[in-house]
Amino acid sequence: MIEARISPNIVAYNTLITGYGKISNANAAKSIFQQLECIGLVPDETTYRSMIEGFGRADNYKEAMFYYEELKRLGFHPSSSNFSTIINLQARHGDEEGVVQTIKDMRASKCQFSSMISTLLRAYERVGRMEKLLPILEASFYENILIDPTSCSILVTAYVKNSLLDEALRVLRDKKWEDPNYEDNLYHLLICSCKESGRYEDALKIYNQMPKSEMNPNLHIACSMIDIFSAMERFTDAENLYFKLKASGSTFDMIAYSIVVRMYIKAELFERACSVLDAMEKQKDIIPDTYLFRDMLRTYQRRGMLEKLANVYYWILKVGVDFDEAMYNCVINCCGRALPVDELSRLFDEMIQRGYSANTITFNVMLDVYGKAGLFRKANKSAGYSISLEAYNCMLDAYGKADQLEEFNEVLRKMKEAKCDSDHYTYNIIINIYGKKGWIEEVAGVLRNLSSAVSNPICMATIR
Repeated sequence: MIEARISPNIVAYNTLITGYGKISNANAAKSIFQQLECIGLVPDETTYRSMIEGFGRADNYKEAMFYYEELKRLGFHPSSSNFSTIINLQARHGDEEGVVQTIKDMRASKCQFSSMISTLLRAYERVGRMEKLLPILEASFYENILIDPTSCSILVTAYVKNSLLDEALRVLRDKKWEDPNYEDNLYHLLICSCKESGRYEDALKIYNQMPKSEMNPNLHIACSMIDIFSAMERFTDAENLYFKLKASGSTFDMIAYSIVVRMYIKAELFERACSVLDAMEKQKDIIPDTYLFRDMLRTYQRRGMLEKLANVYYWILKVGVDFDEAMYNCVINCCGRALPVDELSRLFDEMIQRGYSANTITFNVMLDVYGKAGLFRKANKSAGYSISLEAYNCMLDAYGKADQLEEFNEVLRKMKEAKCDSDHYTYNIIINIYGKKGWIEEVAGVLRNLSSAVSNPICMATIR
């Protein structure tokens, strides 16, 4: 520009200053600034704003404040970015008095309270000095925060996030706005924030301070607290909260039922879980999600309710739940005695064809089902899993009763290879099968093995 003898203009120099500032070369920006007077240019508002940003990026608090004060002295106005830069520097350098003055400048520029509190929070969170914030607010615009729901919620959410619970509870006590729905949503947000980070005691303190209605309790907050009490293994408190919800006439949704059922499952109160599920089924508009369906299956399995298990399975099919690996395993594990063997076999084959893996329990359930149904070929086709002693015993019993001794001996061989120790049931099965064949010497050998394996005699089945 100089070589072309083009008259210098402030816009071009401002662009240079901004560019140097963005690459944190504040000294180069300062050199350009100092040249302006020599070439007859006067720095404008943009020039000072760019100098503040450049020295802010370089973490040069002294220089940034110099240009900030010059900007104001000349009657210019800091940008929102300038305010943010200065407050970040003041927070980093521990200048709380300076922050109070900057807040006054922001108020004079008619910045919104929510914007001011957000700027402060970002600055003090970044440097890990959130505990310094309340005195600053009290010296500036704390009273204004207390009458503004948005600013208030921003502040208490940040306090809870940073584990400054006493400060958060104080703000909630001091607030001067009234909006029950907004307040409920805020408390729910805070409780869930504590729950997700595993801070259950903090969640409980927030809940205890919350204004409550015995006649119209908040369903979502109560359910979150039931979940938290369950995680703390305070099942009596969780159940009492559930009873209060019922007594209030609250209409439960699917999530509420799911939380209560999960609470009873964790407490191993399966009969009570069943009563909750009965109430849910009477509400015709409730369709469980995948997680609740799995909890229903586990509950009914523990109670041995085969008809209920079958009903839930066909309900799952009816509503078109997409089976994933967890659902396949859960259905097969829970419904092994509730569904026809053909349906279980179809489900197991479908699971494998879709590339999912059966866990060890699922595999053993299928071995048990195939063995009892005499589907020996299907049992033999299943391989590659850790087989339980119960499954081996089931296969031995099935092959023996079917007089398929070659397969019977093959199972015994596999047990030895797997180093699976026999139990009393194994010996009983072997003695019965050999006894029926009249293989007295083999029976004697089994008895010798048994006497060396156990110290106490057991009652054997009659050898025929």
